[in-house]
Amino acid sequence: MARKALIHQIEARERRGRWFGALATLLSMSLLLSGWVGLFAFLGANSAYGTFDELRDEWVPDTRSMELTLPDLSRVSRVYADSGEVLAELHDGRNSEPIPYDEVPEIVVQAILAAEDAEFFQHDGVDFSAIASAAIDNIIYDTTRGGSTITQQVVKNAFVGSELTIRRKVNEAFVAAELERRFPKERILEFYMNSVYFGAGAYGVQSAALEFFDKDLDQLRIHEAAALSVLVRNPAFYNPRRFPERTLERRDDVILQMQEEGWITQAQSDWATGQPLDVVDSPLRRGEADHVVAEVKRQLLNDDEFSFLGATNEERKKAIFGCPADDVACEGGGGLQIVTTIDLNLQKEANRILNEWLPLPPYEENLAACGGIFDDFADNQAYYAKYAETHSCKPTGAISMVDNRTGAVKVMASGLPFEFSQFDLAVQGRRNPGSSFKPIGLAAALEQGYTLGHHWSGQRQIDIECPFPCAPNGSNIWRVRNAGSGKGVISLQAATYGSVNTVYAQLSLATGPENVVDMARRMGVTESALNPVLSIVLGSSAVSTLEMASAYSNFATNGLHADDYIVAQIIDHEGNVIYSHDSEPVQVADPALFAAARRPLLQVPRIGTAARPLGNFEYGRFDDGTARIGGKTGTHQSYLDAWYVGFSPEYSTAVWVGFEAEQIPLENVVAKGQTYKRVFGGSIPAPIWGEFMEVVMADLPETKFPGEPDNIRDYLIPPLTTVPVVVGLDLDKAEDLLMIEARLNVEIVEVASLEAAGTVVHQSLEPGARVSQGTFITIHVSTGEIPQAPLISLIGQTFEESIATIRDFELATGLKITLVETKVDVNDPELVGKIVSSNPAPGSVITESATVVLGVGQLAPPPPEP
Repeated sequence: MARKALIHQIEARERRGRWFGALATLLSMSLLLSGWVGLFAFLGANSAYGTFDELRDEWVPDTRSMELTLPDLSRVSRVYADSGEVLAELHDGRNSEPIPYDEVPEIVVQAILAAEDAEFFQHDGVDFSAIASAAIDNIIYDTTRGGSTITQQVVKNAFVGSELTIRRKVNEAFVAAELERRFPKERILEFYMNSVYFGAGAYGVQSAALEFFDKDLDQLRIHEAAALSVLVRNPAFYNPRRFPERTLERRDDVILQMQEEGWITQAQSDWATGQPLDVVDSPLRRGEADHVVAEVKRQLLNDDEFSFLGATNEERKKAIFGCPADDVACEGGGGLQIVTTIDLNLQKEANRILNEWLPLPPYEENLAACGGIFDDFADNQAYYAKYAETHSCKPTGAISMVDNRTGAVKVMASGLPFEFSQFDLAVQGRRNPGSSFKPIGLAAALEQGYTLGHHWSGQRQIDIECPFPCAPNGSNIWRVRNAGSGKGVISLQAATYGSVNTVYAQLSLATGPENVVDMARRMGVTESALNPVLSIVLGSSAVSTLEMASAYSNFATNGLHADDYIVAQIIDHEGNVIYSHDSEPVQVADPALFAAARRPLLQVPRIGTAARPLGNFEYGRFDDGTARIGGKTGTHQSYLDAWYVGFSPEYSTAVWVGFEAEQIPLENVVAKGQTYKRVFGGSIPAPIWGEFMEVVMADLPETKFPGEPDNIRDYLIPPLTTVPVVVGLDLDKAEDLLMIEARLNVEIVEVASLEAAGTVVHQSLEPGARVSQGTFITIHVSTGEIPQAPLISLIGQTFEESIATIRDFELATGLKITLVETKVDVNDPELVGKIVSSNPAPGSVITESATVVLGVGQLAPPPPEP
């Protein structure tokens, strides 16, 4: 029976298809011409030129040969955090989220039908009674009410357009009939509900429900579904945010129509018409990770890795965002689920901590701050008034964190809200890292054959002569100063956790800045321009926090580096995984090299430049007392930028503090109620790092760093050096020879001497001896004064012992002593071989030089027998 009913239904449609087109044509013409007069005038004019068949041939389209395929609708793409939270919706003005017909709640379907086409399931594409009613209304009341069915609206929007001509209305009627012949009613209605425009960029019922009620479709109540249906007729006229009264009036009409159709009861109707409109304000859809979303969009549109989205930028744009709202010919695109690596909870914590330390000031306060830092403020107040709207004149910051094992970006926080500044300080910001770049130089030096045991002069200031112009002023003499006092000769290990500039300047010259750049590239600093100059180890090339976090991950993994990434997976609208990131870690250099480089970095929070803010860090040590965190401070020249980059076994995190749009000295900065005269890497960035990482590490199980390979000793031991001859040299030449060339630590003792003042008169280590770099050598330097001192007592020593004693006396006094031995008879056998007399006597003052005669006891002969 069902099959026979279906056959009869098809036959009935075939018969109606042969005659209703003509009537639809005439009624459409009459409607378009707004009156029966127009209709008869049209018929009269055309009947003179041929028969009705000729009219039909000219005006009725051949719908059987037409390709009628309902367009593939654009869809909203969504960006997700790693645990599934929605970070953003992506579309090109067409906020559309198509859903199957059977997932649309019945109350929503009924509301749409009540508002637009209550007879939809009864007519065959054109509702003749509705057209006639509309035509009569147009004549009598001079209105412009249409009589189009939902099917005709689909045809107009998808196939024949909206041109105001008779031919278009004729085509619309015939194509509507053909469309209903080819597709089930439910499919046509599904397309309509998913494609119709509701206003505010929302296409389709699901997007409209979210836009105007911030609800999914299945959460809508009767009055809300009815309110949505009102917008279809004219989204601008019935804009519920601008014209709530007219929207409410029309909504109640729809609710009454639903009651008349028997879809809701009287009680439901009374309740629904008594409800307020309840439309929500336009959602800004801004969140904690808007800068992340911007970076995701940039990568999808530009990076080669996502070329499968399209060969051109336009193709990629359509694949990601779908069709533009104003492009009616465009179809498809969008509907992607883009899963990122971001941990939204940690992202929120990073934003919170940055805002607590460095909050964005109110406009007036920000403008006043601009007046304090720009010299031309008084002459350009109008410019800075505008400038202060989008630029912070107070310091801000950025935090980036990566997973050491995979390279996944877990946090990418920019200190300024996205609505204030779209510039992403964590990724787009390029700032000078200062001494936080030294560990990269360290890795390059170790690869070139240097060890942590190599010693260098750490004097407070050093002039390095280069074979090429290497100084900021273009000369070949580069003068480098330390932040603190001089350090003597120190090991590369101590120079790292103590952040000694003069040592690293020498290291850069010895290693070669081009090798430092090469190491930086392999470690993960891949986007920023790196200038291969000597000062690169002191942070002269600007980089991003993300690059620095990626680079430091090498110290936690023994150099097994995975490139940072933020897009983990992409799923299309059909549920197919079309992209999945596969981390492929690469061994950057010898694992023992990075294990060795990790050692001084683990000391930075304990005894180095971050000891004050991080010395008591809660998770700084493992249960066995060994270090669990490492890192390095960085302060750029003139205090323009301040950094702390650190790592745990699991994550590496970089923190930058500075000004957003200008490089301005970080002086007299107020943060958390404290004023910092000058900001160093250890004063604000390191505490921010510690506060953030305490949140990160609170629930982490203890994970050890990878073990140190057996060959780590190759990168630790100090090399041997040869002790030079410095006696007779002036002090400056002797120090240069001992410290800079031989790399020995020098202790200076001043002594009175006949030698010229400043002349080395003695050295403690024998010339030519082979000793480890860093060994201490004592040199005695003449004061130029005439030496004099009381003679020490040598009584009781052997003559050989007296020689050693008098040599020490000479070193201490600058005197020249000649010892002469003479034999003296003694009767006591215990005095034999011992000094029993001295001439001059002990305590006698000796000047310049003297000869001392020492009487050494010998057993006296026995007395003669009587």
